[in-house]
Amino acid sequence: MPPAHEPKSNSSTGRGWLMGLNTLVAIGLCLTLVAMANYLAAGHFIRRPWAKNSTAQLKPLTVSILQALTNDVKVTLFFQPHGEEEDLYSLASSLLTEYQNVNPKRIQVRTLDDTRFPGEGKALLAQHNLTELKDRDFSRNFTLIECNGHSKIIFSKNLASYDLDSLISGKSREVRRNAFRGELLFTSAIFALSNSQQYKTYFLYGHGEHNPLSSSSDDSNAAVDANSYSKVATLLKEEINSDWLRLSLQGTNVVPNDCQLMIIAGPRHGFGAEELGKIDGYLKQGGRLMVLLNDDTSLAPLLAKWGVGIGEDPVVENDSNYRNNMTDSAFLVAHAWPHPIMTPLIRDDLHIRIVSPHPVFKMQNISKTPGAPEVTPLAFTSESATSGRQKGGFPLIVAVEQGVIKGVNAPRGGGTRIVVAGDSVFLCDKMIYSEEANHYFATSAIDWLLERPDALINEIGARPLTEYKLFMSRSQARTVRWLFLAGLPGAVLFLGFLVWLRRRS
Repeated sequence: MPPAHEPKSNSSTGRGWLMGLNTLVAIGLCLTLVAMANYLAAGHFIRRPWAKNSTAQLKPLTVSILQALTNDVKVTLFFQPHGEEEDLYSLASSLLTEYQNVNPKRIQVRTLDDTRFPGEGKALLAQHNLTELKDRDFSRNFTLIECNGHSKIIFSKNLASYDLDSLISGKSREVRRNAFRGELLFTSAIFALSNSQQYKTYFLYGHGEHNPLSSSSDDSNAAVDANSYSKVATLLKEEINSDWLRLSLQGTNVVPNDCQLMIIAGPRHGFGAEELGKIDGYLKQGGRLMVLLNDDTSLAPLLAKWGVGIGEDPVVENDSNYRNNMTDSAFLVAHAWPHPIMTPLIRDDLHIRIVSPHPVFKMQNISKTPGAPEVTPLAFTSESATSGRQKGGFPLIVAVEQGVIKGVNAPRGGGTRIVVAGDSVFLCDKMIYSEEANHYFATSAIDWLLERPDALINEIGARPLTEYKLFMSRSQARTVRWLFLAGLPGAVLFLGFLVWLRRRS
């Protein structure tokens, strides 16, 4: 008989358990090391771009600004990421992802497509007084940056610069993007919102001016006054970081000492001599004034002291290139003069839409002595425009600047600055977003009046975009088409046939 199998000893069984336990402990230690390495790498990683000139590669100034943030920044890409602006969405999204990677604790980025989430989209538009953009197709795509209780809106059209020279010269039949301005605009907006200075603005009232308060009430059926200036008031509060109040200069009222900007928006009734004296005294102290005219001309004597004249008859634009409807009193401004206010509009080829403006011009008899006010016309009609019996190119907006005069106390600012426009309706609630240029003009003009610093523009700059096109003859295109339709699939089928033959043998 064969010998019976001897039972395993207790020592060999214990050795097996120890080996199994040792294996489990080793696996656990390896997993622990991997988890620790990932945890440390999450906070101490290094990112390097593969592409030499990537548009998503951040400049050192941007990185330093983002790393120094102490307030939370919320960025919303309000885009439909498809269609004609898909490329811009892709560039903006990639760039903002890099922003978030630099400081993930402070920067949050999301995309909101209101075709998929209509309720959330409507709520965001209503919150920022942008409901009129909901039916404007792709032109309403924008990036919203929120920080410190304030916000900045950057429309998608302004994210790129376009090469118009090739189109004008006839070298190309299409307008091509030649630069991406995303980092320039996004970094500037984040810097301005996170380091914003508090300002104080006063809207003058008592002469039929546009009301900065919305006329809507708690009654949802109440009509909203489309001629109000509530969106300018919102722009001041959210984008400029300026508190605002209404001010009357009638009676014993005076201009408050904390007034850094005064806005006179479309007066319909005359100003008294005493009121004009108070405004002039405010300006002589280095005050800042934005005048948006209506048909009333009682401000003419005051403006004349600062070298600005007002035409009696409204301007009619007769060039059909600047009017959508020849029976409509609104038209596009034809030309803009280089000035800090107009530079963003000139750069992006944006045209202000204005309504029946009066000419506003530099007076010829203005003093040319040192220290005299410097008047610069900013916007003009075409040469086909008429005002009364006169025909030609009429100035519609001017800027006035005067440095500190020796012996005159200027407690409000470094010097006097004034912006005068021959129309007030173009910035009312129904018009300020009808053209992107209207909104950008309002922001740029207020920035200039308040001398808000903009040190980032020149240093960051725009990123050049390079396009590559492959040109083929008709026969070459046909060859490539058959290569993809028949050649590649045929090669795969032939390879499969060879494998089948090999397996059969």
